[in-house]
Amino acid sequence: MSALETGRPDRSRRRLRVILMVVAWLPALPFAAGAALTSLTGCQVNEANTYPCPVAGHDIGELLYGLMMTGWVLIAFLPFMALTLLLAAVQGLLMLVGALRRRGETRHKTHDRARHDLRGG
Repeated sequence: MSALETGRPDRSRRRLRVILMVVAWLPALPFAAGAALTSLTGCQVNEANTYPCPVAGHDIGELLYGLMMTGWVLIAFLPFMALTLLLAAVQGLLMLVGALRRRGETRHKTHDRARHDLRGG
């Protein structure tokens, strides 16, 4: 069965898509970690200045500032992130259509076989 029949790309294309998706979404990880830490600690973070944020006897204010500033890099990656979501949705639809097509072919074969058995042939 070919890649067009199943709706699934071959291995090398799948691997390339996964790599592109990881690269496109990688800048979101530090920003999400910074947002989660800021929310958990209740510390103040903005782009104007760093603020002290004592956690377990250590000041993580500068760390939070650095993590949250990756949001500016994230803005440049937004079109690529949206493109990966769009491509994933299209791939999912293609796989669904392929599965429905295979299911229909199986039904027709079973139905034809049953009709053939009823005729006594």
